[in-house]
Amino acid sequence: MSSPSESETGVAVPVARKGSVGDAFDEPMEARAADVHLRIEARLREECGVDTRAVRDCFVWNGLQSEIGAEGGPEFEETYLALAGAEFAAQAARTRHGFDRALLCLWVHHSSVRAWNHTYRVDLLTRCMIRFAETVRELWRLDAEPDEPVELALRLCGLVRAEILLEDRLKTGSRPRYEAALQGLLKEYAEILEETEGLTDPVSGYVRDEVCIRNEYHSVLRRANEALVVASGGQAPKYEMRKDLQRLANEWQFSSVELSKLNAHRQALERLLAVLGRAPFKDSRRWMRVDEGRIVYLFPFGVTGLDYEGITARLRQSFERRSDSDLVRPTAIHDHFTYHADIWEPRLENDKRFDGMEMSLPKVRLHVDDETTEELAASVRFSPMGVHCLRLERTLTDVYPGELHAAMFRAAREHGAIEVRCGDSDRTWDRLARFARDLLLKQLPAQLAPDEETERKRRSHLPPVDIHRGRSHVLVRVLRASERKHEYGPHVGNGGSEMVQDGRRLLTLVGSSVLLHAAPDAKESLWDWVRLADDHSRQIWNQRNQGDLLISTENTTVIAALDAPNFISGDLEAVAEFTACLNGTLAAWNHQLDTYRASVTESIAAYNTPGADRSAQLEAIKASRTRMLGFESETRQVISLLHSRSLLRSPSNAAALRRLLDVSGVDEQLETFEAGLGEVMADQSEATLQRWEGDRQQRIRDSLTAAVSALSVCAAISIWQAAGLWTPLGWSAVTAVVAVWAVVYVLRRWVSYYGVRATALRIARAPVMLLRRLRGRRQSA
Repeated sequence: MSSPSESETGVAVPVARKGSVGDAFDEPMEARAADVHLRIEARLREECGVDTRAVRDCFVWNGLQSEIGAEGGPEFEETYLALAGAEFAAQAARTRHGFDRALLCLWVHHSSVRAWNHTYRVDLLTRCMIRFAETVRELWRLDAEPDEPVELALRLCGLVRAEILLEDRLKTGSRPRYEAALQGLLKEYAEILEETEGLTDPVSGYVRDEVCIRNEYHSVLRRANEALVVASGGQAPKYEMRKDLQRLANEWQFSSVELSKLNAHRQALERLLAVLGRAPFKDSRRWMRVDEGRIVYLFPFGVTGLDYEGITARLRQSFERRSDSDLVRPTAIHDHFTYHADIWEPRLENDKRFDGMEMSLPKVRLHVDDETTEELAASVRFSPMGVHCLRLERTLTDVYPGELHAAMFRAAREHGAIEVRCGDSDRTWDRLARFARDLLLKQLPAQLAPDEETERKRRSHLPPVDIHRGRSHVLVRVLRASERKHEYGPHVGNGGSEMVQDGRRLLTLVGSSVLLHAAPDAKESLWDWVRLADDHSRQIWNQRNQGDLLISTENTTVIAALDAPNFISGDLEAVAEFTACLNGTLAAWNHQLDTYRASVTESIAAYNTPGADRSAQLEAIKASRTRMLGFESETRQVISLLHSRSLLRSPSNAAALRRLLDVSGVDEQLETFEAGLGEVMADQSEATLQRWEGDRQQRIRDSLTAAVSALSVCAAISIWQAAGLWTPLGWSAVTAVVAVWAVVYVLRRWVSYYGVRATALRIARAPVMLLRRLRGRRQSA
């Protein structure tokens, strides 16, 4: 029997031995057999004592994320990976044989594949799998004592990471990166199939079976991708995918997930052939190309705990300091960001205008692949209305539907990994959403942080400064569009491209469905846009000219005023941008409602705690109520201004704003907020406040009554003493008893109200306060 050894991690690990694999595994395992994973789990649990559920749960992190933090930032990931690594080490230490260790790797492969089908956090899934491989390699000393079945099972786990990487490349929208990753994956499959040929042990059989199926699956993906490339170029591919899928479904043990993905490619190919008029389809449609346009990525946010004047003052101080700790160094600060947009009513008060300070940032570059680098103009805007946003913008030139769909995906958290760089900063990000997250949740709070003196005051009565992010929004402005025969095809007309003149014609072209849908959160294929339904949006037609089109979805706004001057569509862009940024303002407003509810609940609980300083809770709820009254007045003024005709100079633009507020769902969000505000203002806090104040006044009256009663008794005692009704010593004792009673009664009433500590402090401070009042009166006299 092998003796246990000690790893560098301090976990006792039995030395691996060959041993018997057991009667249940005397033949090669079929990876897709119905009971194979049940057999693996039973072996690990019964023979080794491995907690297979704990291993599987290491790839399920939604519950843990709710405990650690909703943002799911780097802190959450590191905390989660540390917990998962400890669990991996504990369970791996229980395996004694090399065969059992290989089974544990196969169980991790099965668990990670299941998790992959249910999560967008593939980056965290990949890091978790890497942590498992690193943990067991160190624990089992695989580098010093290789074990072929274990190494083979770990390579299978590595293939899952490679497949996740392929999906990540797909989500970048880059055809070269996707095709290169697909080709590399097929090469890895071929190498493993060659190495395992002729091997008959259970682990090799399982791995070879699984790799054969995945190799065939990805080979079909490659053929489908090649056919889609041919079809998008206006040619009829020879590949008949429908027949191929029928054959595969009968001959291969594809899972329902795999078949659904292949079926999505089939439908994309058939839809593409249909719009091109290829057999068996008849009607041909022309393609949309955006010849000139603009795309703006908006990341709205709200700020609580600091007003507009405080924000601007602190940002200017931070700009002058130029801290080396800044992730991104601003290039300039401007007093206004609406220099060239005079659609806003200039006679409004400063705090009622959508204008304010703009902090310009260096150019943001998105390096997608060797052929595609996108440069964005970046700035952070602040307005006295509380409507703030991070804004990134670039031009669109000669963009086809697939490229436009990929561009609209850039702001999503689910986007694939690319290189994001801002100016000359040494820091890089792998997604635009993470750049925005770090800028708004790390750098901006640091720039808005108070100095030491202000911080001391803040700790006593001022709320903390917090940033509240809204939903990101993509704004597309189509300035010129043309019709093409196919993707990257020649001009339609003999004398040049046929220009699209109005929105109705635009929506008949192939690829117009990209404009009608929300920015995606996932990718099925590089041509999944062709399968989008015709319409899930709300449209505003003929805002100014016949054929003008404004499309609003959950997270996009598209403006296509194709026969109007650019300044006309520019006005609509400014209105649409303002509407989209209200999402961040509402996030801050709702946070303040939640904070007020929590503070009232906390004050009531503290007030009812025995021995608590009730006066402090009374003052706290008074201050909260006063702030909430001011907040109610401020927000109702803003909401009223949004629906008034005085916010914008032009009645036409004011009408566009009202229609956008309606179709974008902002009106509905405002109604929900107003309902919540009404509930807060009508809650029991006012009645509680009155009850508490009444309690305090009653204690004052009781104290005065006791004092007056004691004085009255003492006065009567002095009269009786003067009359000689009793001895002076007796009357002195009675007087002392009355005085002690009065003091004890009053102290008892106020100790039960203030608490012992607060009462003692008030008594100690009383002489000082009295002297200050006397000095004040003398000076005033």
